[in-house]
Amino acid sequence: MGTKLNYLLPLVLILAGSLFAQVDPGTANLTHSWTFNDGTANDYVGGANGTLIGGAEIWEGSLFTVYPDQWMEMPADQIAINTYSEVTIATWFYSVEEANTGYTMLAFLGDTLNSNLGINYYSITPARGDDMSRAAIGCGPANTSSPWTYESNANGPELDDGELHHMVSTLTNDSITLYIDGELMESTPLDTNNSIARISPAFAYLSKGGYGVDPTWMGEILEFDIYNKALSSEEVLFLFNKGASTTSVEKEMTIFPEEYRLLQNYPNPFNPTTNIYFELKNSSKVNLKVYDIYGREIITLINEMKPAGQHNVQFDGTNLNSGAYMYRIAIGNEVFSKKMMLLK
Repeated sequence: MGTKLNYLLPLVLILAGSLFAQVDPGTANLTHSWTFNDGTANDYVGGANGTLIGGAEIWEGSLFTVYPDQWMEMPADQIAINTYSEVTIATWFYSVEEANTGYTMLAFLGDTLNSNLGINYYSITPARGDDMSRAAIGCGPANTSSPWTYESNANGPELDDGELHHMVSTLTNDSITLYIDGELMESTPLDTNNSIARISPAFAYLSKGGYGVDPTWMGEILEFDIYNKALSSEEVLFLFNKGASTTSVEKEMTIFPEEYRLLQNYPNPFNPTTNIYFELKNSSKVNLKVYDIYGREIITLINEMKPAGQHNVQFDGTNLNSGAYMYRIAIGNEVFSKKMMLLK
């Protein structure tokens, strides 16, 4: 999320022994990683820095593509997926709830024929028009009018519920697999036409597929990683239990504040409630308001004296539409504001 927490399995799974089966994959095989924690689309491992398209935004450690025709493009020739002998792609994300009803792709590495048909690609998607999630490799004949029929794919349940999920796909020259939230969904042998070497290094997208007529995927991506090996089930489980690359709201807060501060709301995005955090170095008159993106006031949350220390207040967006909102706090002569995202 915007300011993100580490997510662990419930204690019952620990007691059942699942954590003892984990294996840390380390970083030796991590070739590219976009965590967005520095506020940029930079790849902090492999230097394949991304470009934001169509108004896509990065803030508070996440890539937001929450409106149609927003995505991030990476230098596919630099990633050079076709040079790998094995591949793993892994991502943490939130979807915009029930917004991805078409044949969307969260990640696509491959080529496009006549600006319309995806060819020679490797993709992963949480939500499709047939209500499934899927990892797929499709390297059919160049002159085919229906390249999707040459796919080898691994499927799972659709993930378009607005909740946090972890998806991983591994690819060798023998099989393709899909994991969801640490659990293996399916492993499928590859057809003879499909191989890593045939994946095109022409394009690499997040939130966009290679089929020009298909809609972009709408949601929030916390992290996207590429490995040059096929992670084992135990390694995938480790990544799931470890959680996304995160910064805790609680760690950001100061027990004895030495300044006035407005922190990022949590959770963010939210549905329908979130908490707004702020700190006061002295007892002060506080005015906290929420506005829509056009600057129209939605609600006054606080307008009173508050003692020095840490504070938070809940905001309820039940009666509001999905979208971006601003919250603004005035403390004496100082004014601070931040953006938050309501996703229903």
